[in-house]
Amino acid sequence: MNFRGSLTERRKIKANLDLTPLIDVVFQLVLFFMLSSTFVVQTSIQIEVPQAEGATALEQKNLTVTVTYGEGGPDGLGKIYVNEDEMATWDELTRRLTEEVQARKEPPLLLIRTDGRVPMSQAVRVWGIATSVGIERFGVAAQPVEEEKG
Repeated sequence: MNFRGSLTERRKIKANLDLTPLIDVVFQLVLFFMLSSTFVVQTSIQIEVPQAEGATALEQKNLTVTVTYGEGGPDGLGKIYVNEDEMATWDELTRRLTEEVQARKEPPLLLIRTDGRVPMSQAVRVWGIATSVGIERFGVAAQPVEEEKG
């Protein structure tokens, strides 16, 4: 007589997979990436860089001066930044560049980034100030010329 089922039925192993820990881990990863991605800050100053034939990437740059288009800045024609720091006056720009030169063993390579709409006089003035404080190596930011379609 078989009251409780056969011996083979009782010995069957029922395998099941518990997905709860997997779901918890995936949820924690999603939360981590969502929260950490909101802390990425765009530190670059946005400008419209002009195009130039033969523009190439600089292998090394030590210092960047950015001249923006718009209101503000030393003479009201646009703000000027050294790296990410805004310069309110031309004297402040001169002082900052002097400090940068004195803090280094050799004069830095200066990258001048100007918005395409900025008057050339602004870039020339920055260049003159940089030369007066002892900077001898320069680069001017430009984009390669886009091929015309058609």
